[in-house]
Amino acid sequence: MKKVLILGGSHRDIPLIMASKELGYFVISLGDRDSYLGHEYSDKYYRINFNDLSKIKKIIKKEKIDYLIPGSGEESYLSTVQLAQELKIGNFDSLNVAKLVHNKWKFKEFCLENSISTPAGTYYTDRLDLDNITFPIIVKPTDLSGGKGVNVVYDLKNLKESIQKSKKVSNEILLEEFIDGELIAYSVIIKNQKIIYGFTGRDDTFKNKYLITSAYPIKIKTTTKKKLQDDVEKISELLSLVDGMFHLQVIIRKNVPYIIDVTRRIPGDFYPYLMEYCDQVEYSKAVLSCYIGIPLKNELVSTKQQNFVIRHCVMCNKNGIFKEIQINELLKNNIIYRLDLIKKNIEIKDYKVTQVSIIFIKLVKEDKQIINHINELIYPVVI
Repeated sequence: MKKVLILGGSHRDIPLIMASKELGYFVISLGDRDSYLGHEYSDKYYRINFNDLSKIKKIIKKEKIDYLIPGSGEESYLSTVQLAQELKIGNFDSLNVAKLVHNKWKFKEFCLENSISTPAGTYYTDRLDLDNITFPIIVKPTDLSGGKGVNVVYDLKNLKESIQKSKKVSNEILLEEFIDGELIAYSVIIKNQKIIYGFTGRDDTFKNKYLITSAYPIKIKTTTKKKLQDDVEKISELLSLVDGMFHLQVIIRKNVPYIIDVTRRIPGDFYPYLMEYCDQVEYSKAVLSCYIGIPLKNELVSTKQQNFVIRHCVMCNKNGIFKEIQINELLKNNIIYRLDLIKKNIEIKDYKVTQVSIIFIKLVKEDKQIINHINELIYPVVI
């Protein structure tokens, strides 16, 4: 049995862990946090940091690892690419391309230089003249995901305060033009730098406007989608991206798509399952095969009509002791998957970033009433 080493072990890595096992691999995961639930699904795990490359190399040698797989995180992806290039394992972009794609400023600079639709931006330095900034503007760390350190500011005073806060979590900061529009995700698989599978989903937030909670499939206008597809394939060709997944966050304003973030690691919080439930495809297996470098078969073929499924991350609206999750009778029979992330009677100390559970709800068709009130229909009881 061949061995797969996944540089990660959180709940976000479970889709790839399960896909690896279903394909017949022995799965070893990495991660030094006690909260990592993915370790429970792997065949074996090491409680070490996946950025500790020297220790990982020793594990690769000791375990006779055949394939390296990145977990759902930028640091994990970059560590995987570096090791893969050194050891000549798998199918990954060059390390320089990987670093460009996963650095918000470097990628934006690349897009602006190549006429790819993205909001304007400026790299922050202490010498930058802030008096000439046009508001509102977004402050973004260049190397973090999940909305960490991101803030929209409307005046010079708040800009200076936000920059100081962002400096505490990152050494590099991007000031980005604020574009008010519809936030969507566009997740694709590319082959020979052409899109062979694409999924378009709406991203909704709850109390934290920079952290996605609910996601579900949507249709966008043909001209908008064509522009997005053309830009993705242009990026793929210019950067010589290898076959595999490419996930984008996009703002649509007046039917124009603006790319605001991209990644070549799987999207988090079970987003792969959203695509699999909606389109009846084997997205996780396809991603895994591309990382390993084996040809795709029929993983992305679906002749059925798209299902309407909501991926909902349950979050609190205040701090306190978590007791239970209340689910409206209207939805109880529609739940097709649920994973609770914290146990009862645990204290919620930061409700704006703490996820309680991930739940998938399958509906007969799109229902705006349910979508708009999902946080009232499914909610945690906190006292």
